[in-house]
Amino acid sequence: MLTQVIKLINYLPPEFTYETSHALIRSGIVNYRGYEFEMPVEVNGKSIKNPIGLGAGIDKDGFLAPWIARAGIGFITIGSITLKPRPGNPKPRIVKYPGLKAMVNAMGLPSRGFTDFVSRLPGILSKLRRLGAYVIISLAGFSIGEFMYMLNGLRGYDVDAVELNISSPTYRGSWVTDREYLGELLRSVEAFPGVLFVKLPLGVDIEFYRWVVNVAEKRGFGLTIANTLPIKEPGISVGYGGLSGYPIYPIVKSLIVKVRRWGFRNPIIGLGGVFHGRQVVDLLRNGADMVGVVTAFAYEGPFVFNRLFKEVLMGLSERL
Repeated sequence: MLTQVIKLINYLPPEFTYETSHALIRSGIVNYRGYEFEMPVEVNGKSIKNPIGLGAGIDKDGFLAPWIARAGIGFITIGSITLKPRPGNPKPRIVKYPGLKAMVNAMGLPSRGFTDFVSRLPGILSKLRRLGAYVIISLAGFSIGEFMYMLNGLRGYDVDAVELNISSPTYRGSWVTDREYLGELLRSVEAFPGVLFVKLPLGVDIEFYRWVVNVAEKRGFGLTIANTLPIKEPGISVGYGGLSGYPIYPIVKSLIVKVRRWGFRNPIIGLGGVFHGRQVVDLLRNGADMVGVVTAFAYEGPFVFNRLFKEVLMGLSERL
């Protein structure tokens, strides 16, 4: 019955869907407990119970994480978190295309800010540890100084990894347009003692990918492949947004394959358009170490994970 309600909600105005689904999860009404799906993977010397998890963008401030992790996922990404509080872009900020299993969003990085998040972080981590989830914190900075301040603020916390979101509009509109400054950022963050992932954008030239992959390889960083695809969208207040969901899956898979062919040996989180277990298996076989979902969660809520677990097991058994 609840799954049918969630499907119905997806055909209501997207902002209403977003706010209603978050309220349901935080209230505990969607007190969903998945079964334990064991498919251990090792990332940077740490064992993760299974490679399926949540990408950044759903739980921006860490209020939903303990409820979502009950679904039995292997990892969860919180954020992206910004240094200062931000309201995000004016509404409407989301357009959904259920028939395409896609959506376009321009949330504008709404965040309660880093200070608020860190004040609650010990409690969040305590709950997630009990559920056995690998915890990734996604940070979005508007300068090197902002990234370094937040990274230094995370020292001493038992965070498994930090994701550097260089692919959302932040520094001068985009970190990607200033390779020299981005290179300085990637040199600076190397001092952080923990595991780092760099979240790549879609829609940039191949030479940028070759350059950033080479830098990440040399400095021991992992990669999150990838963020949304920038497109024009008249239904959103700012006139553009990031396309996510099923249509970008072939691009994401192709990029992961290329990166591995270039000799990249560090961990990769595959992210973008994953709705089915066969896609999870496909990305794992083509070079991803972990696979995240975002848009599928936006459509189905935590119920999506149980379905994916079953489909992955079925897909693996069929190939044996």
